[in-house]
Amino acid sequence: MNLKTIAHNLVAKSIPVGRKPNPGIALARARYGKIIDKIISMRYLDPKRFKRQKLIDKLSDPDYGPLLIKRGKKYFVKKMVGETVRLTYNETEPECVELSRLIKREVWKRGGHITTIPYSSADSRAHLQLIPFDTAAELPPSAKIMAATNDVRIFLGGDEDDNWLRGLEAKGLLGAPAESKLRQIMDKHGMRWCYFGWPVRKKNYLVSPAKYRKIFIDSIAATFRPKVRQLCKYYKDALKGANNIRITAADGTDLTFSIKGRPILVADGVIDKTDLKHGDVGLNIPDGEVFLAPLEHSANGVIIFDYVVIHGFGFVKNLKLTFKDGKVIKWSAPGNGATIFKKFLGANTGEKDRIAELGIGTNPAARFIGETIVDEKIFGSIHIAIGHNTGAYHGKNVASSHLDMIKIMKGKNGNMFADGKLIMKNGLPVK
Repeated sequence: MNLKTIAHNLVAKSIPVGRKPNPGIALARARYGKIIDKIISMRYLDPKRFKRQKLIDKLSDPDYGPLLIKRGKKYFVKKMVGETVRLTYNETEPECVELSRLIKREVWKRGGHITTIPYSSADSRAHLQLIPFDTAAELPPSAKIMAATNDVRIFLGGDEDDNWLRGLEAKGLLGAPAESKLRQIMDKHGMRWCYFGWPVRKKNYLVSPAKYRKIFIDSIAATFRPKVRQLCKYYKDALKGANNIRITAADGTDLTFSIKGRPILVADGVIDKTDLKHGDVGLNIPDGEVFLAPLEHSANGVIIFDYVVIHGFGFVKNLKLTFKDGKVIKWSAPGNGATIFKKFLGANTGEKDRIAELGIGTNPAARFIGETIVDEKIFGSIHIAIGHNTGAYHGKNVASSHLDMIKIMKGKNGNMFADGKLIMKNGLPVK
C-alpha cells in the first residue's frame, strides 16, 4: 500500500481536517460590539479609510485568531483558522513512524496544526512502574486542555504487547477516574477521532505474523470498497424503527435487549456531513460495521464470545457472560480467562460492566487475528461492548473503559431478530 496515498485519504477524506470559523470573531464581538460585524463583512481592511489603528492592532494579536493580518498596506480579514490535531503513533513500527510524518504534512497542507506524540506499550508499562503510586490518580492540566480544545485526535498503530498492564492493575485502577474524565471532556467538546489500526510487530501473536499482516492490510483496503457500504445499508435498514433485539446461537446464546429510540450508526471509513449531523464523530480504520447503543438497563440473558482481546491484560476465548437488567452479573471462561476478565473489571471504574454497544461486522476481508479493530469488523460476526458509550454512541454509560467482545455467527447458527423478524440467519443477511 502507498503510505503517501493513505495519509492523504485519511486527512482529506476519512476524517477531513482543514479550517474552522475563527473563534477570535466571537471574542472580538463580545468586547468591541457591532463594529466587528462590519469588519468581517470585508475581505480587506484599508487603515487609511478605517481610522482606528488601536483596534486594528488589537485584532492583529494572536489572541483574536488573529482576526487581521497585514498584507502590504492593507489588512486581510482572517475569518477561518486551522483545526488542531493530536496524533499518537506507535514508535516501534517504522511504517507508523513514516505514516505519522506523512499525516503531519497533509495536515499542514490543509492549513491545520498538529502535535505528534510517540507511543509504545513498553513505555506505558514503564510509566506505571516508575511513577509514585499516588501520581497515577492525577490528571495533568495539559491533558484537560488538549481534550477540551483539539478538534481531532488520531491514534495510529496498536499495542506491541497486549499484556502490558499485567501486575499493575492497582495503579491502573487509580488512574481510571482521570481517564473517564478525559472521555467526558472530549465527548462534550465533540472532538472527532480516528483509531487507525496498523500491523505492528508484536511480542505475542495469536496467528502467524504473515497472516496477521496480510489480513490487517487487506481489511484496510476493503474498508473503502462498495461491498462494505452495501452490507452496512442492509443492516441499517433492517434495524431501522426496531425496538427489541434477540440474539441466539447453537452454543446456547440467548440474549435480548432494547434499542428503542437509539440511532443506528454506519461505520464505513468516512466521517461525512450526515455522520456529523447525527453526532457520529468517531472512526475506525479498518472499518465496516453497523453499530448502536442498546438501552443500558435492558439486556438480559446469556451470550458466549469467541474472542475477547483485553488490551493490557491478555486474550480470553469462549467468554460466557450473563446479563441482568443490562449489567454483567456472572462470567466464566476456560483456563485463566475468567481471572483475566475479573482483573480487567477491577482496574476500571464507572459503568464498566454494563452493556454499551451492539455492532455488526461488514468487512469481507476481516478475519480473526487477535486485534480487536480487525476482529470486530468480520463479516458474519457481531460484537457486544460493555462500558463507556456516551458521545458518538449516543448512550448514557460513563466508564473508564469500553470493551468490545466478538462473537462469530456465521456457521454457528447465529441468528438475530428485530422485533421478532429474522434479519440475520447463520451470520448472514436474510435475503
